[in-house]
Amino acid sequence: MSSITITSWPNQLNNNYDKREDSDRTEKKRLMEELSYVWCLGVQKRRCPAGENAGDCHGKKVLVHLPTNEVIKSYSVLERKLSCLGWERYYEDPELLQFHKRSTVHLISLPKDFNKFKSMHMYDIVVKNRNEFEVRDM
Repeated sequence: MSSITITSWPNQLNNNYDKREDSDRTEKKRLMEELSYVWCLGVQKRRCPAGENAGDCHGKKVLVHLPTNEVIKSYSVLERKLSCLGWERYYEDPELLQFHKRSTVHLISLPKDFNKFKSMHMYDIVVKNRNEFEVRDM
């Protein structure tokens, strides 16, 4: 009977070791997933995992209105959303589309052409309108 215990003990130890190793791998994977995100201007962004092409990872961005989950596809849609939040058109510079909020010193300046609307403009809107907009990868 003692020989059975002795022979089964290394197997039990190996099984426990394998389980612990699997647990460690799972924990490492979870940590790697957490580390695959970085904070940029107070907004969580996905970082490219090692081996992924940066062009594939950081492709085209879209601005999303969170309450409606609507992708902003034009300035007219954006202007309606911003006006509901208290933003007013500001006509100082004819080369830019600008919005000002009376209760703040903030000014949102965008290129007149929506095709030139880049992620830096999107992040500017996100930072100035917390919990209303989000920038996402397409």
